[in-house]
Amino acid sequence: MCGLTAVYYTETTTRPDSSEISELLSASLAKIQHRGPDYTGVWVSPDCSVGLGHVRLSIIDLDHGQQPLSDENERIHCVVTGEIYDHERIRDELIAQGFTFKTKSDSELVVQLYKRDGLDLLSSLRGEFAFVLYDSTRRLMLAARDRFGIKPLYYTISDGRLLIASEMKAFLAFGWKAKWDIDSVVHNGDLGDDRTVFKGVNKLMAGHSLVFRPTGYLKVQSYWDITYSNIDTPNVSTVDEMISNVRAHLFDAIRLRLRSDVPVGVYLSGGIDSAAIAGMAMHLLRQNNPDAKLATFTLAFPDAGDNDEGPIAHRTAIFLGAEEHMVNITEKELVDSFEATLWHVEQPIWAFHAPGKYLLSKFVQSQGYKVVLSGEGADEFLGGYAWLPVDYLRQPDSPGLALGLELPTDTEREAMLNRIQMATVPVFSLSKNSYTDVSLARKMLGGISAHRAYAAATSAGAELYNSRAIAVAGEPDVPRAIAEGIDPSVRNKAVSGEWHPLNVASYVTAKTILMKSILNHMGERMEMAHSVEGRPPFLDHNFIEYVNTIPPSLKVRPIKNETSGTWAFTEKWILRQAVKPYVTEEVFLRRKLSYNAPPSRRTRGESLLVPLQAHLKVRITRANVERVGFLDWSFVEGLLAGYLTNPNFPADGSLDARAQLLLYVLSFIVLQERFDVPTWNN
Repeated sequence: MCGLTAVYYTETTTRPDSSEISELLSASLAKIQHRGPDYTGVWVSPDCSVGLGHVRLSIIDLDHGQQPLSDENERIHCVVTGEIYDHERIRDELIAQGFTFKTKSDSELVVQLYKRDGLDLLSSLRGEFAFVLYDSTRRLMLAARDRFGIKPLYYTISDGRLLIASEMKAFLAFGWKAKWDIDSVVHNGDLGDDRTVFKGVNKLMAGHSLVFRPTGYLKVQSYWDITYSNIDTPNVSTVDEMISNVRAHLFDAIRLRLRSDVPVGVYLSGGIDSAAIAGMAMHLLRQNNPDAKLATFTLAFPDAGDNDEGPIAHRTAIFLGAEEHMVNITEKELVDSFEATLWHVEQPIWAFHAPGKYLLSKFVQSQGYKVVLSGEGADEFLGGYAWLPVDYLRQPDSPGLALGLELPTDTEREAMLNRIQMATVPVFSLSKNSYTDVSLARKMLGGISAHRAYAAATSAGAELYNSRAIAVAGEPDVPRAIAEGIDPSVRNKAVSGEWHPLNVASYVTAKTILMKSILNHMGERMEMAHSVEGRPPFLDHNFIEYVNTIPPSLKVRPIKNETSGTWAFTEKWILRQAVKPYVTEEVFLRRKLSYNAPPSRRTRGESLLVPLQAHLKVRITRANVERVGFLDWSFVEGLLAGYLTNPNFPADGSLDARAQLLLYVLSFIVLQERFDVPTWNN
């Protein structure tokens, strides 16, 4: 829930008066009003050095809990976004210890926990959150972001002030001027590290905190990180016990996220992740009320034929007895919402995933729902992506063998790995992929190739950029940028072989694709664009900490065909076993397919442009492309001409690879217009 903005004027900076700071905060909050339409509040310190602002989406303690919050002595002031779970238990504990609360809001825990534990308060917080706290006695500002980065938080130093906000657009009201960061653009700092496309603006990374003092001293540090068992550490539990434990931890995560003072729904697709959340949530609700109903919300593409997940989700909803909401979307609607989506995402995108979620969340809001459970996180931590078996095959799984699992021999494993690595990599990305190039980037992470695949899927090749950009930034090396953005201690675990390669790949997947892409353009930002709070139970840190102790072979499970003697992989095997009672057999058996928002198709001989072609033809002009400053018009022109005259319609419902790259180009055009970015000119 909610959005925040904050400003801290250093000792050497001229400070406006209180009323002017209040006006700046209010203008900043107006830029992110969509995050919290229920209440707006600001606070300015008596010495005018600090200002805090907050827009509220009321979910817990509807009649109270307005922010900014403060303690009873008006010494600690705080603005909080998101949800903190298990807050009743922690509140009771604090009250018993003599701490005083003004509201029943979960957010107030931050104030009282800080008074008790200081900077160590973060270990007590469970949930998705971001906050900024000011200790007026110490003149110290503390900002923090949840362990998985579900809630966004950005910061920049502008004219001697520290600015912090839920979204970068909030900085505009303070007079911040957006400028392109060419090195970040070319090497995709948005994916690999804490940079954005804008110079000097950083993401506060997941699981990190920031401390700022009036002298201008700024320190960012990690308070929590993903970790895994040693590659040879045996698991003391049986397979059945691990299945049971996964189920119990997931039930606990869902139970906490069903707590709300407003109705809660569930996003439901055709996959096992969302179906598991819906099925287990329904089970919990009916323990207290046999007649309980749960609203499910599904994005459907009736024109997409077999690529439409709507029918499968419909059968799941019937199985659950859910209150079903099917949202049918056309390509024109996706195209028409693409540019509005970019204003909320604030980073380049290359497909219709974000517009699809944008439209789905808009419908959820129209039905009066503020809270929806979602399925993000299972693929990253439970082996759900098609390219993860490659890294699974790089080393034997000793704990899996100790469990008595039938696994490929070293000879079989190496043969499968070599066969996959030598095969032609499917075209599913913005740039070329390979299992054999970028040797240094792979070596830095123990030889895995997952980050090479992510880089290809989300980053353009050198041909997109003009010679001036390449001269300044060098040719794109996104895999290396990703590797360099990984904590050195983790790189050491990868290189030394302390972690199994599948676990290294899962870590990197979570730190890149999940935390810096999916949760942004398919998760939180699209939900909050329409004042909807998404809650992903799979990203409960207690659940993940347990899952990360499970042997790799129970996530990416090799199954041998007794007739042919060949091996196949079942992704998320242990999750499937854990949730089997709560999903249909169809969903239990269904293999993961890439989520696509399919485009419409031209019939043979038809000359009319489909909506995406028509939009790109209008928006991607020489003037618009050259105004950005770093794109190569001759390359873009050829790309556009080819797509307009001879488009491809892949069988899996994905976009033509040229269309993906053109959407990436359009992203820069739109971001430049919306943020008033001057032409890059080195």
